[in-house]
Amino acid sequence: DIPTYVLLGKNIDGQQVFGGQMVGRQKELKELIDFSLPILKNEFAGVAYVFGEAGIGKSRLLFEMRALIRKKGKIYWHTCQADQILKKPLNPFIYFLKNFFAQSSEKTEGENITSFEEKYLNLYHDERLIAHPDGIQIRKELSRTKSILAAQVGINNSSSLWQQLDAKGRYQNTLAALTNLLVAESCLQPIVLELEDAHWFDQDSIAFLQEFAKKMTRYPIFVLVTSRYDDDGKKVHLFTEETLVNERFKTLEIDLNILQPDAIRAFAEIKLQAPISAEFNDLLLRTTNGNPFYAEQIIEYFSESNLLKKKRNVWHIKDKNIKLSSSINAILMARIDRLSLLVKETVKAAAVIGREFEVPILTEVMKVQKDFIAQNGNSSAVLKEQIQTAERGQIWRAINELRYIFKHSLLRETVYDMQLRTRLRKLHNLIGEAIENLYKDKIEERYTDLAFHYGEAEVHEKANEYLLKAGDYNRLKYQNQGALDHYERLVKNLKKEHLTEGDLLVKVLLRKAEVLKLIGEWDKCQQTYEEAMDWVKSHNDKIYIGRIHNLWGELLTLQGNYETAKKHLEAAATHFEFSEDNIGKYKVYGNLGKLFFRQGIYEEAKSYFTKSIELSRQENPNKANAPIVANLGLAHMNQGDYDEAIRWQKSELEICKKINDSQGMANLYTNMGIVLYEKGDYNAALECYQKGLKLSEDLGNKLLVSIAIGCIGSVYQRKGDYAKASEHFLQDLTISEELGDKQGIAIALGLLGELRSEEGEFDLAIGYLEKNLSLSEELKYRKGIAKAVNALADIFRIKKDYTKATIFYNRAIEVARQINNKLVLGESLVEKGEMLIEANEIEKAEKIHAETLSIAENLGNPDLLFKAKIFSSELAFAMGEAEIAQKILKHLAKDFTSDYEQANIYFWLFQITQKNTYKKKSLEKYKKLYSETPLYLFEERIKFFESKK
Repeated sequence: DIPTYVLLGKNIDGQQVFGGQMVGRQKELKELIDFSLPILKNEFAGVAYVFGEAGIGKSRLLFEMRALIRKKGKIYWHTCQADQILKKPLNPFIYFLKNFFAQSSEKTEGENITSFEEKYLNLYHDERLIAHPDGIQIRKELSRTKSILAAQVGINNSSSLWQQLDAKGRYQNTLAALTNLLVAESCLQPIVLELEDAHWFDQDSIAFLQEFAKKMTRYPIFVLVTSRYDDDGKKVHLFTEETLVNERFKTLEIDLNILQPDAIRAFAEIKLQAPISAEFNDLLLRTTNGNPFYAEQIIEYFSESNLLKKKRNVWHIKDKNIKLSSSINAILMARIDRLSLLVKETVKAAAVIGREFEVPILTEVMKVQKDFIAQNGNSSAVLKEQIQTAERGQIWRAINELRYIFKHSLLRETVYDMQLRTRLRKLHNLIGEAIENLYKDKIEERYTDLAFHYGEAEVHEKANEYLLKAGDYNRLKYQNQGALDHYERLVKNLKKEHLTEGDLLVKVLLRKAEVLKLIGEWDKCQQTYEEAMDWVKSHNDKIYIGRIHNLWGELLTLQGNYETAKKHLEAAATHFEFSEDNIGKYKVYGNLGKLFFRQGIYEEAKSYFTKSIELSRQENPNKANAPIVANLGLAHMNQGDYDEAIRWQKSELEICKKINDSQGMANLYTNMGIVLYEKGDYNAALECYQKGLKLSEDLGNKLLVSIAIGCIGSVYQRKGDYAKASEHFLQDLTISEELGDKQGIAIALGLLGELRSEEGEFDLAIGYLEKNLSLSEELKYRKGIAKAVNALADIFRIKKDYTKATIFYNRAIEVARQINNKLVLGESLVEKGEMLIEANEIEKAEKIHAETLSIAENLGNPDLLFKAKIFSSELAFAMGEAEIAQKILKHLAKDFTSDYEQANIYFWLFQITQKNTYKKKSLEKYKKLYSETPLYLFEERIKFFESKK
């Protein structure tokens, strides 16, 4: 079906031409094949771009490459075609999925489900995938994301994972499912992923490619991109420079230039299957400007118009004085005008539907056209005849029985542009009505199409209705740029048409602001809130005032602008309390709780969180409030009230289990683990973390996965398994970097810094901790700041740089007090106190001793309590109270029985008494500990004892 100017064998005279390669493109074709073969053998990762103006032959080059490369071995070739008009989110990859799973709007729902299941099961059970080294993990992910893939092609199940996810979860899982599917395919045989028309790619598709790049480097996947130049002549690159550098991609760029005169002649002679005359050749050179598509269309026009004659097996122009327009549009229009009336009307209507069109929609449109009505016959049969005639005339080609695509986008564009505006409006309206009638059951997938067609038809009410629905549909799938595009168009329409009665404009502005907040466009979000508030005040619409204040305050809290945030949230609370709006109060109290929690004002935070939860349960006893309860639990934890934190979390966990809220359960298990860890119950913490991790992995929630993995690493660190701890922290860091989660990156760096410090890798530790501190300061993440400077102080203390250590300890203590974090405060005070004793500043150590011991005893954290008691013993000994020091240590020996604790107790008993019994016991314990985990502290203690021989 594809017209070609290639020569894979011999020419019409039986002679080999261009070594069996493409006419005029043999160099480019060889370049592409030579570049792609090592990638398809998985020798390196790479992407190739083919740039050129419309009609220059990009698609044809790839078509011939496909034919030739398949001769060199088995490959899969998957095409991802962009949508020129609508540019729906992830459209090129949805196009691929629908073809991959053999989905069609013309099939019944049952037939589509059967096609999906067959293709999915064939892939899942393919022996090549099973035998692949990564097969177990890939198949596990295929199984987990099956409903995600199904949802992309319109197949939904009410109990599926897709239905359980929130908007962000759906988006993240869609990217993960797409990536895994392509990786799975590449495990069977190499893949060429053709990204067609990059200049029309949407932002979500481009974002997916940056994520996909991180995985595709390990597999035989060759990405091949075609693109026109931008209007300013610049090239469109789908992969960012950062991605290319980070993933070490090799790149190839091919600029398809005009064909040389010899190539144009050869092309024409292949097309016409005979030589052409000099006059004919000169005319082609003058009118085509070396563009093969132009040449093809002119030849088609000459043939259809009977303007050629053959003399002695050579094609001549009948009229040597013929004048042709230099515009390809004029030639294309001339070709269309030569079609019969019915074919011409069919082609015009199809062009309004789009580059691709479905026969059922075209049928609905054409059956009301007067020229078709005049046939007095079966309109479907008449239309089928016209479609086939246009196909024979090289206007379009069939994708399947009921779907067609224009041979070239230029053809479709020309046909569309040749129609009058009044005619186009009528056709767009008919197309909108046809889509509504034909696809009632899955109308949400067509919202964008309907918004476009009714917009072009200038049916304002329906256009606005579908713009809102399309924006909401995109927002619920976390396709944020698509949502913004629709909302912005709707706002513009409402203002232009002065259709601002009611609350529609404010409603749209707030939804737009919500998306802007999600994607971090906080300045634009604030501007949108200001715009909404101005409209509300000017129209005296009090209904939305509280809501805007609440949302605005929530944004300012995220920005760290706490004072202004408090004013907005309190204004919202006053409004909701006055109007007795319980839902509004529930939301604003939750936000006030977060505001105070972030500032470490835990009593206020707990009060507002509790009121929010109570209101929510009054409205709906079965409604889950996992995020609020998780924060409430952490507020109790930070004050050392672990049991109350766990009580709240367990209570909420039961509600989540009852309503099967997997997201809530994952959140609560992970946060309960954090509380149990700080309480010192490491085994129980590990169990909770593992449950949270399993649920998070099932949901594809990478943020929670990274948190759980980092937390599990901390448990292993406490248990002395530093290899496993390091493995988990590095995995946490990798996932956080993939997500672009700066706070997650900061936390992972801090964990690695503390671990390396304990291992004695101080330079490496300082590097991690300084990066951690810098990020925490950028984010105003005060707990992160406190922990980072405390860890740095520990290192400088070991290095005997007590001046720097004191500076860092003091800052850690100051920040911990500001945020009222008792655990961090207690640890910083203990460690500063021990440093002061080492520096022989006993009086300063004595001044902080009472507070240190009080915090440790009130918190009940066993690790902190142990450290505080050791500090008490050290201080007593330094003050000449050896008996008191011994007594403290002997009491400790009864309560703390791990090898680490016993070794430390005996070490200090030896320091006080100089008895060899304690020396021997301590040395034995440290040698055992060092053999299991070669830590710096253990090594130093062993060296100390051996120096005493």
